[in-house]
Amino acid sequence: MTAHPLPDDIDTAPGASPPAPVAPGPALRVLLVDASDRGGIARYTRCLRVALEAERIDVALAAPVGVGDPDLVLKGPRWGPEVASMGKVRLYALRLGELGPTAVAFARAVSRARPTVVHVQTEVVPGLDPLVLRRISRRVPVVLTIHDPVPLEGGARAAADQARRWRAADALIIHGEEPRNFVEASAPGVAVHVVPVDLPLGGPALPRAEARRRLGLDDAPSALLLGQVRPYKGIGLLAQAWPKVADALPFSRLLVVGEAYESADLALLESCSGVDIRRGFVPEGDLDLWAAAADVLVLPYSVGSHSGVLHRGLAAGTPVLASPPLAEEVHRTGAGAVVPLDPAAWAEALVRALSDHPLPRPTAPTGRGTARGTLEVYRDVLDRRARGVA
Repeated sequence: MTAHPLPDDIDTAPGASPPAPVAPGPALRVLLVDASDRGGIARYTRCLRVALEAERIDVALAAPVGVGDPDLVLKGPRWGPEVASMGKVRLYALRLGELGPTAVAFARAVSRARPTVVHVQTEVVPGLDPLVLRRISRRVPVVLTIHDPVPLEGGARAAADQARRWRAADALIIHGEEPRNFVEASAPGVAVHVVPVDLPLGGPALPRAEARRRLGLDDAPSALLLGQVRPYKGIGLLAQAWPKVADALPFSRLLVVGEAYESADLALLESCSGVDIRRGFVPEGDLDLWAAAADVLVLPYSVGSHSGVLHRGLAAGTPVLASPPLAEEVHRTGAGAVVPLDPAAWAEALVRALSDHPLPRPTAPTGRGTARGTLEVYRDVLDRRARGVA
């Protein structure tokens, strides 16, 4: 495995000297595993790799073709709006057909990489992940990062399925303290570590006027919902709140940009005055443009304790309005303000943010805490394994 160069878009600040790496301790060969070919987790994994390599850790990445290392290609499960709209029979047939190729590709990647730790970011073999992870763990420690501890969709059944997956790991990483009790109760006996995110998941920042010019936007006050457009992101709440914003600020607009999961709430939101929905996958560089172009990012999530979009806002210097599930991350990073999940409260907060009470610009992350915290998890797992501690 060779060193992975720092991408230009997440390098150190202009003119700054790179921080000196910390002593890595015992040699580590880490295999990051991420079955996503796009989206927030894929970006997180890429940035984590860079951050770990800055600490002189040997890192390989198993991911879909064109994303990971050429000899560690995963055949990840298909996902996205098209898959979500499939009926149960078609979806079952799709997943059944994926089982063999995804399991074989995962096992082959682990064998080829010969890691000391396998660090998994996403589900890799739908339905069989617990079995596959347990088999891998017999030979090498397995760490899972749980980006969304409370299921975003699927309810109790999804929670039970993911808990079985968690119990197959040697250690679990979550991004905040709030979901710790839930995760520990779901996977008793598995070590749970809180590693907050301070990776530069976006950037470099652009002036708002320049970002708008590149996107062909005028200077109207603009709120933005960015990324996958799914029901849990508060589409229904915005459909109730935005008409009041449009009445108070007739020239304001709500931009909804990303892969759209169609729903009645989204159709209702689209019918509101001043709402502009741009459907489709957003290329990596354009995500930073959109984040920089907005006056405020909106994250009225009904569930979730971490948001990659919030970190895009940090990198772009654009504040966020977020719901209580994201409060811990908002307060820790200084990303913006927290608004109760109430349409009237959101309407009031949006009017203020888009008129005479704009939120202060947040500061971009500069820390190395995520990489160092992750390294501590690896070393703890290896130490426990060496001492024969379950």
